[in-house]
Amino acid sequence: MNGACAPGTIFFDLDGTLADTLPDLSAALGEALAEHGLAPVADEILRPLVSRGARAMAEIACDARLDAPTLDEVLARFLALYGENVCRHTTLVEGMAPLLDALEARSIVWGIVTNKRRAYTEPLMRALDPQARAACIVSGDSTANAKPHPQPLLHACRLAGSRPAECVYVGDAEKDVVAARRAGMRCVAATWGYIAADDDPLDWHADATIDAPADLLDWLDRF
Repeated sequence: MNGACAPGTIFFDLDGTLADTLPDLSAALGEALAEHGLAPVADEILRPLVSRGARAMAEIACDARLDAPTLDEVLARFLALYGENVCRHTTLVEGMAPLLDALEARSIVWGIVTNKRRAYTEPLMRALDPQARAACIVSGDSTANAKPHPQPLLHACRLAGSRPAECVYVGDAEKDVVAARRAGMRCVAATWGYIAADDDPLDWHADATIDAPADLLDWLDRF
């Protein structure tokens, strides 16, 4: 890309982009629902809700069957159970491990920027990245504002020692693209993530839309 600064730092969203966290989220929510006499919800329903947060998942799961105080109890129990088992079934998405190796081979720094709270992000990343290879990990409560505000991405830039213009953010939600734009960095939409059937990533107008982690390398080769 003529005139474009070659990316030297890649930031990834966590849930759905870097890792498939749905199995552990679904298991924790299912157990919380069972304790309140409610049936579990299919992963197909929960999948596009992950990027909206735990409350959205609990609200859809309860489907107006509970009053507000009981819903809050389910949510609290869901989060407690999830906190106990953040990485029992969670794995890096297929193709992510070789991508991270390839980025490091190119001397490209990578890190995590997520809206997931630190209490869950840090133990999860210790399990997924035991060698602490990530240059930075910015959680939803690491800064005063979460995505789509640019503050988390700008904080990640400072931690990684990078300028926004040389950074790329890879995510699976429109708010990821919005946050990257506001932070002054390029953005890549990951279609393998937790995206609703009626949500077209092409409508987000990212700099690139990719279908597999390896596709990021092909895009980087264009610089």
